Amino acid sequence: MFCLNAIGQNVGVGTINPDENSSLEIYSTDKGFLLTRLPLNATDDSTPLTQHVEGMTTYNTYESTTTGTTSVYPGVYYNDGSKWNYMGPNTLALGDIKHSLEPSDHSGWFLLNGRAITSLPTIAKNNAAAIGIGANLPDSSDRLIKTNNGTETILSVAGNNSVTLTQANLPNVTYSTTTSVGGSHTHTYSDSYNAAKTLGLATNVLPLVPLISENVGANESVPANLYPSADNGSHSHSVTVPSGGSGVPLNITPKHLITNVFIYLGE
Repeated sequence: MFCLNAIGQNVGVGTINPDENSSLEIYSTDKGFLLTRLPLNATDDSTPLTQHVEGMTTYNTYESTTTGTTSVYPGVYYNDGSKWNYMGPNTLALGDIKHSLEPSDHSGWFLLNGRAITSLPTIAKNNAAAIGIGANLPDSSDRLIKTNNGTETILSVAGNNSVTLTQANLPNVTYSTTTSVGGSHTHTYSDSYNAAKTLGLATNVLPLVPLISENVGANESVPANLYPSADNGSHSHSVTVPSGGSGVPLNITPKHLITNVFIYLGE
């Protein structure tokens, strides 16, 4: 038993006062609205309808046995006049990526942690294959996501967050200079000495003189002369200056906030 009330162009089911802006209002406090249930073949196939009808809505009961862009799975679909569209979460599409503080899979979003797609639920596994993911989900752990530059392969993992400088990394600058012409030459060094030192005393400390050693400076036995080294012909000199470094790579990871990365594969 149910109440059907028609007033003008408004039809009410379970209510005698259907909303004036609605052609049909179904009211219940303990019942749901049951859509038609149809076995769809593919999103581009109108069957079991004779043609695509824009606005047509139904619950699909069939699951495709093969994976492809036109595969269908159990769930609510609407028709846009040319194909069936799965009525999943609004504005979401298979393959969408998001950062989140969620710790694990949720609502059709799957953590990109490198696991095998065979471990995913059937719908997610089929959708992952349909959008080109191989045997495993990409692993986003400690990775920065970037867009394709036109030549890179989607889902490829590359790059490093550290770098070691080599000579090729230095600026391309040429420094030039000219040393003096030495030719065949010698080197000299000077051996100096300390002259005798005189101790100056104030007159009021003269009575203390006997207590002070008077031998405060003496001439060295070698006089101050310049001594040449042996002539070694025309030659060069090399100097080694250690940097004191230990070759630790530079960490060039920018300031960042740690999150989890998820891909939408449906539910």
